[in-house]
Amino acid sequence: MVRRLIFVLAALALVLAACGPAPTPEIIERTVEVPVEQTVEVPVEQTVEVPVEQTVEVPVTVEVPKDKTVIALAYNVYFTRSFAEGWPSPFDAVKTAVEAKHPDIEVTMNVMPDTVGAIHDTMVTWLTAQDGTVDILGIDSPWVAEFGKAGWLMPLNDRLTPQMLEELSEDYLNAYSYEGNYLAVPIWGSIGGFYYRKDLLDEYGFDPPETYDDVTEIAQTIVADNPDMVGFVWQGMKDEALVCNFSEFFLGFGGQYFDDDGNCTMNSPEGVAALEYMANLIDTGVSPQEVTNWKEAECEDQFASGRALFSRTWSSTAHWLDDAERSQVGGKWGLISNPAQPEGSHANVTGGWAFGINPNTDSPEEAWKVLEVIGSFEVQKAIAMAWGPLQPHKGLATDPEVIAGNPELTLVAELFEAAAPRVAAPGANYFQGSDIVQDEVHAAITGIKSAQAALDDACSRLDALQQ
Repeated sequence: MVRRLIFVLAALALVLAACGPAPTPEIIERTVEVPVEQTVEVPVEQTVEVPVEQTVEVPVTVEVPKDKTVIALAYNVYFTRSFAEGWPSPFDAVKTAVEAKHPDIEVTMNVMPDTVGAIHDTMVTWLTAQDGTVDILGIDSPWVAEFGKAGWLMPLNDRLTPQMLEELSEDYLNAYSYEGNYLAVPIWGSIGGFYYRKDLLDEYGFDPPETYDDVTEIAQTIVADNPDMVGFVWQGMKDEALVCNFSEFFLGFGGQYFDDDGNCTMNSPEGVAALEYMANLIDTGVSPQEVTNWKEAECEDQFASGRALFSRTWSSTAHWLDDAERSQVGGKWGLISNPAQPEGSHANVTGGWAFGINPNTDSPEEAWKVLEVIGSFEVQKAIAMAWGPLQPHKGLATDPEVIAGNPELTLVAELFEAAAPRVAAPGANYFQGSDIVQDEVHAAITGIKSAQAALDDACSRLDALQQ
């Protein structure tokens, strides 16, 4: 600002000088106050907080999890299913109970094929190869002699506790024993039976059929007025179920499997009449042609959907036939023993499954712990509620929840008055004999052979098997 003022004054002086002669100078003294900007540094004291990292040692207990032992079960897909609302599948029940009692064990499942024959052949392949990948094997009761003779199941006599021997049915345990050795812990039993539409029989004035002739007469009468229905469904697929069905027809016509010397007598007039009747059911339309490819599931579906008047299947079906979500015949059905001709006897074939330990397993102790849990009341009850009762644990017979959850139990119990074994070669040759019966019976019901020729061939093959 001072410099600007000097510059202005100087310029003014130049202008005045140019306008005339220079005047006499007059000296004037002035005092000019010029504002000056100054920067003054004032010391300031500040306190700055600097964060400091600190390491604090805190004692911590860390549990290092142990590797779990995996125990694999081999069984078919039904073990993963429950037929009762609010109850777990048998596999889930086993898995949960094992985890609670043995947290160091994990149970997995190898789902087997649907057919009994395929299950058997797969297991035989494993056992022959001494493959221990699957630790616990689900076995059908007729395989016991074959597996026992071959050493394909670990004996359990030294492992079964006095408590288990007391709580599990002796009859069930004996069914899975060979030459004095218990080979498996049973989990389930069943028995064949004859289901009928009670409402339709009442409507037409028929009593439940006593003979197979009654079955044909009633079926033809009612189906004639109900063309969307079929008369009689049964398991005709070439499978173990066909052996069970044929056995009931065969005994119902008065047949005898073997004579006192062990020779096959299935090609007797009674046996031929039974097999001819089975083939005629298809030929006359009382049974659909499709039965030759059907197992239990198809027959159950036909009856539960209201499409079949009669059905031969297992007692476990009764456990869910009144379930409105699965069945359309709730309250409309009845269950009796299979019919029989006057010269024959009512016959309901029995069956059952158990779990045994693969002798090739790398974890026999853990496998036994799982098997012990499977035989417990907790798991056996869960199976009874999920599948229907016929388990070996004696405590289930008086359990209020099991009784309340299985109102069909009285009907099922009556079937045991006509309990019968299935046909096939005895002893360790059972499964080979079963294959022979399946081959020849299926050839007859599909029209490949006559009933007489099929049973003649069956007896020749079965007799050769015994030699």
